Amino acid sequence: MTSKTLLLLVVFAALVAVGLFGYGDFGETLRQLANFPVTHLFAALALASLNYVLRFLRWSYYLHVLEIKLSLASSALVFLSGLAMSITPGKTGEVLKSYLLRDRTGVPVSTSLPAVVMERLTDLVAVILLGLVGLALLPTPVLVTLSVALVFCGAGLLAVTSKHSQRLVDLPLLRRWKSDLLNSHDSLRALAAPRVMLAAVGLGAVAWFCEGMALWVILQGLDSPLAMYKVLPIYAASTLVGAITTIPGGLGGTEGSMVVLLQQSGLARDVASAGTLLVRVVTLCFAVLLGLAALVWVKRIRRAPWPEPSSLRIKG
Repeated sequence: MTSKTLLLLVVFAALVAVGLFGYGDFGETLRQLANFPVTHLFAALALASLNYVLRFLRWSYYLHVLEIKLSLASSALVFLSGLAMSITPGKTGEVLKSYLLRDRTGVPVSTSLPAVVMERLTDLVAVILLGLVGLALLPTPVLVTLSVALVFCGAGLLAVTSKHSQRLVDLPLLRRWKSDLLNSHDSLRALAAPRVMLAAVGLGAVAWFCEGMALWVILQGLDSPLAMYKVLPIYAASTLVGAITTIPGGLGGTEGSMVVLLQQSGLARDVASAGTLLVRVVTLCFAVLLGLAALVWVKRIRRAPWPEPSSLRIKG
C-alpha cells in the first residue's frame, strides 16, 4: 500500500468520523465522548486484543495443519502484519502474509494462500452466525442477506474443494498455473476438513463475540446499555454490511448501518454516533496501528536470520 493510498484512506476515515459527529450533533456527541470512562475504553481494547489472540490461535492451527514450520514469534509477527491490511477492500491485502511466509520458510505463496482465504471465510461464517443470534431483532433484508451469504459460503467451499474441481486446472486459461493451483487445492482440502473447519469457525465465533462484547462495554460506558442478545446481531450485521460494500475497512457502510440499528434499538442519535465512533477506534483503528507497528518491525529485522525453510506435506 502506497503512502498516497494510505493518506486517502485516512482522509476518508476522517470524513466518516465528521459525518458521525454531525449526524449525532457535534456538541452532544462530543459531550458523550468527553464523559466516556477510561476504564471502559481499556476494557473494550482488551476485548479487541482477545479477538486477535484467538484469531492468531486459528492462524497457528492452520499452519500446523499445513505443516508449515515457523517460530511462534515469527508467526505472530506475520499474523499481526496482516492486520494493517484491514483497510484494504475485503481485506484482500492480507495476501501479504503469504509473501512474508514465503520469505521466511520458503513455502510457495500458492500453498499458504488458502490459509489466508480460509481465515476470511471462517470469519464471515462466524460473523453471520453471531448475527443470527438475534433473528427477531434484525430487519428482514438483513436476515435475508445473512442467510444468503451463509449459503453461498457453504456452496463455494464445497465447489472449490471437491475432487471434480481439479479438472478446471486443465482449461486452457488456467493450464499455465496448474502446479500452483493444485498446491492451493490440496491446501484448501486440508483446511476444509470437518474437524479443522469446526475448530476454525469455533475460534472465529468466540473471537468476534469478543468484539461484539466491546460494543456492549462501550454502550455501558455511555450509560445506554443494551442486552447482549441485541448488541451481538447489531455488531455482526454492521460488520457484514461493511464487508459487502468492499470499501476499504468497510468505512461508511459499517458505521451507517450500526448507527441505524442502534437507533432502532432505542438509542438516541448522539449515543449511537458516539458508540459507533468508539467501537471503530477500538477495533479498526487499533488493528491497523498494531499491523503497521508489526510491518515496521518486519522491515527492521528483514536482514536478520530466520528459521530455515520448512518442508510442506499436506496431511491426508
